[in-house]
Amino acid sequence: MPSRSPQSALSSASAPARLGLRAGIVWTFGGQLTYAAAQWGMVALLARLGSAADVGAYSLGLALTAPLFLLVGLQLRSVQATDVRAEYAFAQYFSLRVLGLGLGLALTVVLAALYPQARLVLAGLGLARVLEGLIDVAYGLMQQRERLDWVARSTMARGVLGLGLLGAAFALSGSVALGTAGIALANLLVFVLYDLPRTRVLDRGRWWTPRIPPGLLRVALPLGVVMGLVSLGATLPRLFVERELGTGALGVYSALAYVSVAGSVIVTALGTAVTARLSQQYAAGQRAGFVRLTLALTGAAALVGGGLTLLALVGGATLLRLLYGPEYASERVPFVWLMVSGALGYLASCAGFAVTAARRFTEQLPLFVGVTAVLALACVWLVPAHGLIGAALASLIGAGVQLLGSWGIVWWALRRPTPPASPAPPPQGEP
Repeated sequence: MPSRSPQSALSSASAPARLGLRAGIVWTFGGQLTYAAAQWGMVALLARLGSAADVGAYSLGLALTAPLFLLVGLQLRSVQATDVRAEYAFAQYFSLRVLGLGLGLALTVVLAALYPQARLVLAGLGLARVLEGLIDVAYGLMQQRERLDWVARSTMARGVLGLGLLGAAFALSGSVALGTAGIALANLLVFVLYDLPRTRVLDRGRWWTPRIPPGLLRVALPLGVVMGLVSLGATLPRLFVERELGTGALGVYSALAYVSVAGSVIVTALGTAVTARLSQQYAAGQRAGFVRLTLALTGAAALVGGGLTLLALVGGATLLRLLYGPEYASERVPFVWLMVSGALGYLASCAGFAVTAARRFTEQLPLFVGVTAVLALACVWLVPAHGLIGAALASLIGAGVQLLGSWGIVWWALRRPTPPASPAPPPQGEP
């Protein structure tokens, strides 16, 4: 059975109506807020019911699996969402994602051998990441068709159900590994019961093809490497803290850092909602509108980052005591620096959304190689000497380099002509 062509998929009369920009922002914000609150709730629950070492074991599993699965995932969701010319079929995106997830699962086994202290946690989180990857490629199609309400509902369900199942498993067993298995089960249930039916509405053709266009891989691979490096940049300070100070200190550091997730929720929601619109403006040569929307996004991010930094300065110790307990309240100074680093990271993310919307994927690779190298050197220099404060300062340095480099790419992209579309591949049939 031949697959439908991308163009016929986009022009299907049965496709549901698209959301407007405002509705997309509202839905995305609600979904991201709920999901981020659930993710923070997992850390807070482990801190309250367990120990800093339990938080550290969970955080170590996240730090090891996140860069890996972002790398093999090739950030196909962003490529899909900005594919306004419908150059590739959904089957090609889906098949490439499945192949990448198989590789990611195999590499998780290697990580489990290298980190035996986190073997069972890695098993649960590896399975959860595989299911998350399947969901994400469905989100890419939904985002491309501007059905961010579907994405948001699924994201909310995954967050709430994952928190509930992790909490129940950990409360009953005291095992972080069983808690991560609960997260995997939540992803499976939401994917089967919610995402699959709605993705079928948007694309009723076959989803598997062994023929992956080389052009798609050329476009996606640099962005996958970039996103892997971005995630590695977020996890490098954690890995250095675990190596230099132990799992308990990693648990404290991760709990402090999770507060900045509150700001990233807003920035990510806004950026996700406007990415398709930014991509349309850039493709149409509407440079003034592209710049205005990017600057508006950046201004909102600056307000969020400044507000969180002020909160940390004024009431950081009290907030940490309320969230996690007295063990964490004494870490006010690294907490403030982490909020400053997070604020700078929000601004860099805004420039990153603009770069992705302009489909300047290859240009990001040397930037993030440089960011990762600078961050690693800062961790080597600062973490052994200054502990948690040093890790926070290293993150701040990395965010500053990313911000400058990302805006440099935006400036360069605005001075270049709009890139032409690649030739659309023919419909894929059975082998």
